[in-house]
Amino acid sequence: MRKSNLRMWVTTGCLVLLTMGNLYAAGNQEAGEGEKKISITYKDSWAGLIEPVLEQFKQETGVEIEAYVAPAGMNFDEKVALDFAGGTASDIMLVDGYRLPEFAEAQYLYNIDDYLAEWDDWNSYFESMQKMVSFDGAHYGIPVDTDVRMLYYNKEVFRAAGIPLPWQPSNWEEVMSTALTIKKAAPDVEYPFFLTVGSKAGEATTMQGFYMVLLGADTVDEDKNRLRDWNAGKWIGKSEALLDTFGFYQDVFVNDKLSLVDIYYSPDGSGERRRNMLQGNIGFYLGGSWDYAKMWKMVKDQYPTEKEFNDIIGWVAMPGSGKAGTPEVSCVSGGWAFAMNAKTENPDLAWSLLERILSTQNVGNWFSSIGKIATRKDVAALDIYKEDPYLAAITDLVAHTTTRDTYPGYSKVSAYIQSATEEIIDGKSPNEVMENYYNNLVLEFGKDQVITK
Repeated sequence: MRKSNLRMWVTTGCLVLLTMGNLYAAGNQEAGEGEKKISITYKDSWAGLIEPVLEQFKQETGVEIEAYVAPAGMNFDEKVALDFAGGTASDIMLVDGYRLPEFAEAQYLYNIDDYLAEWDDWNSYFESMQKMVSFDGAHYGIPVDTDVRMLYYNKEVFRAAGIPLPWQPSNWEEVMSTALTIKKAAPDVEYPFFLTVGSKAGEATTMQGFYMVLLGADTVDEDKNRLRDWNAGKWIGKSEALLDTFGFYQDVFVNDKLSLVDIYYSPDGSGERRRNMLQGNIGFYLGGSWDYAKMWKMVKDQYPTEKEFNDIIGWVAMPGSGKAGTPEVSCVSGGWAFAMNAKTENPDLAWSLLERILSTQNVGNWFSSIGKIATRKDVAALDIYKEDPYLAAITDLVAHTTTRDTYPGYSKVSAYIQSATEEIIDGKSPNEVMENYYNNLVLEFGKDQVITK
């Protein structure tokens, strides 16, 4: 049985357990004269992608590989941050994409633009995914996996409310009118429209809720539909998009009363949301691509085939507001990336190993076997990948997606957004909420770092 306070080092032919205090430092490798060594850190759930390549790479190159495999249950994101801060990070690190700008600014990561320029595979990555690993005009990682967000709906509730299927809303008005129809025609449904809200849900409120509305509230020009103006290099404290998004929340929770708030404060909010959805107590909700498998697993005894499950649960892209020039589809994504340590003594070897791990076939085979969304078009085009109809369908959203405004300081901004949505529930007007949000940003970053659009 593994213990989370132990570190597992996988070397060729053996498994060495070390305490948390006995770490491998990429910049202080102890090797015999002329011997080269590469280290890599990843989560144990990624072993199927990585470990077959490690052994093959070792055999072909003679390079010693030290692999740190983080066991399930460990706070991997925190471990990565501590390793970088303490100078003990491996040559290759699996990094949560939203932390990449922070790590790049701290000069923890290797600028890989020169390698990418010579790597034909880079052109196969979706542009949205390439942007996820960029900071200040340079690339510091390779996006490995991602997720997407969309509207899930209960088809039995829709049938009871007389709403035609499949559901294809094209703007906010159609989303809201659908919820109002459910409220009137199916009054027992307590959550016609479940929209994640509040600080308790943390980043889920920002990503599954606020961003999915904000991105469709205005045009992409001049970052009008974002939390940060990247050209100006400032956080956006006031904008029409922010005001309209706060207004959207006000319509759902106050004006039209389309959702109760009980589930939001339950100990297992995500689980309760899925259970209520399957029980027909939610008409539709904004959620993540992972919800599909989690919901099906909960009712697989009742609906053993995917066709049977699809008869009760459907999904559709979240539309933009419908205003002129706004995106037709709103989607925001997270994901993990491989990055190279800025202090690596063997960048060419580290890059060579990454090329092997991220070959089209290796990624395609593994992603298809576990249902991960491809970050590259050539993988999405593989027959083995397209055998999963849900996976193939949701990958279309990757071309429309974007990422969070993860400039250093983003975590504070996200927390202020979460608090702002609670203020809406408490009865404050959108204008009051936006003013409070603006003031919070000014106090945190200074007035010269906050812009009104």
